[in-house]
Amino acid sequence: MKSVLSSAALLMVTSSPAFADVKAASDAGFNSVHIATVNATPEEIWKRLIVPKDYWNKAHSWSGSSAGFYIDVQAGGCFCELFQEADENGTLKTVGSVEHMRVIFALPGKVLRMQGALGPLQSEAVIGTLTVAMEPAKDNAGTRVSFSYVVGGYMRYKVPEIAPAVDKVLGEQFKSMLAPFAAAETEVPKLDSFKLDIETITEVASDETSEATPNDSASASEPPQTEPN
Repeated sequence: MKSVLSSAALLMVTSSPAFADVKAASDAGFNSVHIATVNATPEEIWKRLIVPKDYWNKAHSWSGSSAGFYIDVQAGGCFCELFQEADENGTLKTVGSVEHMRVIFALPGKVLRMQGALGPLQSEAVIGTLTVAMEPAKDNAGTRVSFSYVVGGYMRYKVPEIAPAVDKVLGEQFKSMLAPFAAAETEVPKLDSFKLDIETITEVASDETSEATPNDSASASEPPQTEPN
């Protein structure tokens, strides 16, 4: 793999430095990453994250409005947009819809993962996976949050051209989502210092189960048994 950008493009989230980059790319796809630390709890960030109509730019909608954006926050739930029109009485009615992404992992305050080809990628034969991860920063100085969007498959666009464009749009939504929260650090975060996936969750689970008895460990790893008829 090779980077399609000579250096990281810095994105300002409120007044905080943030990491933003097309981290890696090849003919098969690319990975766009945005990270920042803000003075907010994971719960506060999660509450804002799951209401995209409050921060998604209408310029990057299909309907020309972000009012119909919503996320059904459960596995299989839709990150969708409703096409709405006013009738003769001025009452809005839904006349269509479009799916931006579909939820495949939801753990409030920690991880939201969705799959979908955003924007112009929707017409291509690609899979896009967006992982939004958040965790308390070191010494509980706010919360570090990231968007990591991985795209792969066949597309008619040239990766060196489409990857920076997607990265820019995704960064705009990232910045807008975090806009209400003040900066919590003065240095640009290093990519290697933050887990973009859910490794921290599995590590916590491992620590908890390590204190269990052998019988407890066995029962935790086996499916529940039903009583014979």
